[in-house]
Amino acid sequence: MASPGSAWSFWKTVQTVSPKEIEEEASAAFKLAIVGLPADRKLVREALLTERATVLERDEAENHLREFETAPDADTSRAFAFTIYAGPSGEPTGVRGYNSVPFTGTGDEIVAGMLARRPDLAVAFARRLPRFRVPACNLLIQGTSRVNAGVALISALPGVLPITGIILPATSVGDVILLTKNQIILVMRLAAAHGQKSAYTKQVKEILATVGGALGWRTVARELVGLVPAGIGAALKAGIAYSGTVAVGKAALFYYQTGKKATPAQIREAYDESQDEAKRAVEALKQ
Repeated sequence: MASPGSAWSFWKTVQTVSPKEIEEEASAAFKLAIVGLPADRKLVREALLTERATVLERDEAENHLREFETAPDADTSRAFAFTIYAGPSGEPTGVRGYNSVPFTGTGDEIVAGMLARRPDLAVAFARRLPRFRVPACNLLIQGTSRVNAGVALISALPGVLPITGIILPATSVGDVILLTKNQIILVMRLAAAHGQKSAYTKQVKEILATVGGALGWRTVARELVGLVPAGIGAALKAGIAYSGTVAVGKAALFYYQTGKKATPAQIREAYDESQDEAKRAVEALKQ
């Protein structure tokens, strides 16, 4: 059984997660300018909304997308996170952000470029424009996984969920709780990116429990709580923290995309497929 003190510390920490801050992030105001001929502007608009856009999302797009025949002047451009220059179908699209270097690319490339330049708007872009949803969520998953790997690497503590029923050493409780807090925040941000309530909901609890069951966190925790060789053990635990967080994120993304729970096999596959990525991330953190 988990110690009462550990459980209390965990739930006390969960209460410090701020749904309000996540909602503010998801509701951040932004505008995109689309420049070009009417037919070309329409193609860009539809590419951003996709066929999945609901009637409400299409209506709300009017608050975030502005169309121009010619490029707006410098003063007007300051109001837009990005100006998208729509070319003929099949041609690369040009994008210019305020105070950023212009770039060109195809649909997926310009979405990735915009997210790379304005990661602070990732959740807001995803909530309003379906084309951003999956790439923005993957960016959030990778970012949180790197953070958790860093926590585990520095502390050399197990990168697993505290909801395992395992009595952890007192020195490890705080770090393990921090890892799980980050995972909870990640799932809540993914929910917000899909227009869902950004709170510690029943769905968030179920996603964490499902991942924990699929990956056998109880067994992993027992194996890793003990002493391990310095250096090798730290890297191993950081990798587990990274891949475990990826599994949580992918399970949540699958749920919010499909409305279905990921199967244990799917969760395990997400964990296993992230192993090489985890090793690269840990090596980069050690530099």
